Amino acid sequence: MVLDDVSGGMSDRSASEDGTIRGKDSTTMSDMPDMLDSVVQLPGHHPVRVDHSRDALLTAFGKATLDNRYLLPGESYQDLFGRVASYYGANPAHAQRLYDYISRHWFMPATPVLSNGGTTRGLPISCFLNEANDSLRGIVDLWNENVWLASKGGGIGSYWGNLRSIGENVGRNGKTSGVIPFIRVMDSLTLAISQGSLRRGSAAVYLPVWHPEIEEFIELRRPTGGDPNRKALNLHHGVLVSDAFMRAVADDDEWALLSPKDNTVIRKISARSLWIRILTARMEQGEPYIIFSDHVNNARPEHHKLAGLEVKTSNLCAEITLPTGMDQHGRERTAVCCLSSLNLETWDEWKDNPQFIEDVMLFLDNVLQDFIDRAPDDMERARYAAMRERSVGLGVMGFHSFLQARNVPFESVVAKSWNRRIFKHIRTQADAASRKLAEERGPCPDAADYGVMERFSNKMAIAPTASISIIAGNASPGIEPIAANVFLQKTLSGSFTVRNRHLDRLLTEKGQNTNEVWSSITLNKGSVQHLDFLTQQEKDVFKTAFELDQRWVIEHAADRAPFICQAQSINIFLPANVHKRDLHQIHYMAWKRGVKSLYYCRSLSIQRADAVSDGQEKRDMTKKEGDAPATPATTTTDYEECLACQ
Repeated sequence: MVLDDVSGGMSDRSASEDGTIRGKDSTTMSDMPDMLDSVVQLPGHHPVRVDHSRDALLTAFGKATLDNRYLLPGESYQDLFGRVASYYGANPAHAQRLYDYISRHWFMPATPVLSNGGTTRGLPISCFLNEANDSLRGIVDLWNENVWLASKGGGIGSYWGNLRSIGENVGRNGKTSGVIPFIRVMDSLTLAISQGSLRRGSAAVYLPVWHPEIEEFIELRRPTGGDPNRKALNLHHGVLVSDAFMRAVADDDEWALLSPKDNTVIRKISARSLWIRILTARMEQGEPYIIFSDHVNNARPEHHKLAGLEVKTSNLCAEITLPTGMDQHGRERTAVCCLSSLNLETWDEWKDNPQFIEDVMLFLDNVLQDFIDRAPDDMERARYAAMRERSVGLGVMGFHSFLQARNVPFESVVAKSWNRRIFKHIRTQADAASRKLAEERGPCPDAADYGVMERFSNKMAIAPTASISIIAGNASPGIEPIAANVFLQKTLSGSFTVRNRHLDRLLTEKGQNTNEVWSSITLNKGSVQHLDFLTQQEKDVFKTAFELDQRWVIEHAADRAPFICQAQSINIFLPANVHKRDLHQIHYMAWKRGVKSLYYCRSLSIQRADAVSDGQEKRDMTKKEGDAPATPATTTTDYEECLACQ
């Protein structure tokens, strides 16, 4: 983006093809190194003064990420932040505050907003949830919608539990071929549809644990065994698990598999055996994701319960829980995810600012409205759902970084206290903002139908944030623990050695910040547990994800769950030789404590069907040039992340 100096006027400016403002001299910031301030203003939107000295807050890795994925031609890093703020600011003061928040890393919009906000090249939302109806028309409608969603940069989570299972009656004399062949077609469509330069097509499919094809569905992504024509290696998958099933597992009861058409019992199997198959698949493949459907539906907003709206599915990252399918007005809904994440590393800077979270919620409302206004007719179901419920997902990143900056171990009562305090504060502020916006702009139609003054049906969801946390100073992703204290990150621009800056500071204080020390950390797969000059407290603070007792991951997730109206992207990290008893207990604890969903089960030595989709592989840090050979990667698996959510 090319900009005018603050002291200059707004004359002789015109809109370029990408929707940004250019001055007649076409002078870029690189041509004027002494100029720190300039103005970004999109046509018909508010001017924003940007400060290019804030580039210093970006890391080399963060800059490379922006360069590779998000900058428009001729656009600087601060111009990008200014573009988003100018376009989605409600007024000049709000736009300026948004820029200040983003450029200071107080929060970061989701990647579709950074990529497409203020441009005509795409939409600011790219995450959708839908469901297939039990008819040929319903199936084809879902395929068609998914093709259009994917072609516009959408990641999709689709529910297939309405379809009758293989061998059930259809028509007068026919028998169904079951759900798997139709999912297989979706797999091929997903692979075929390009999503441009930012990401290729990606989708997840969901099935309830009572569906007669659940056993085959669990093995959907296993590359070996079974009929290869009934595999879908390019899709992610998740299982909707009910309270009744978990009780059957606990009691070692039989579990009835039911016809989706009339709930007749097709057959019965051992609940415990099915549970073991689900957990085994998670250890070996990382999936299926698990959605505890009763926890999710019990937490629906009251006006959705009154309307009879049910949550049947989730998205690519298992943190969005919104209703899909036919609603009380006889209209089909395709839910959308409108996301941004607060940076907990900057908590001390914004926690006492009464306007901050309100401003971010107003920003999300404007992003959602932009999608509603610009979504094409092919996305009519998504546009309708967004208009009716106006759900958004305010999340966080940097939780583990926040703790490490305060010398607080992840496995501690102090961490529990901070966790509850933080999420209670965010939810209280988000609720207040929703009520205030309802007074100013009107409640969402779903709430208005029942006399409820809420602008947003849902307000919070915790996304993975793998990309935006890099942009925001390499904060730890979402609410999960760090994988390693040092690793090599490969990008389109090259490789970057990423060190934990909080550990870097501690080593400096101890006079131990040397290449030899970092090399030893590398050789120990990012761990510091072997460093005898660290105290036990310090070793505990800098434990990596695989070194933590995973019950603490679940404990923190359960503690914050009451404050999060949707769900959380929760990964668990387990050794390859984990005892099946421990594997069960961790997952059972998640259900028992009220956690709504589990994302990946990350293992040290699993084989997965998916390959790297974007050329960004996260591995342990190799040694510096001239050092001894690099150590092997921590895991044998590269996990594809959901760019729509981060």
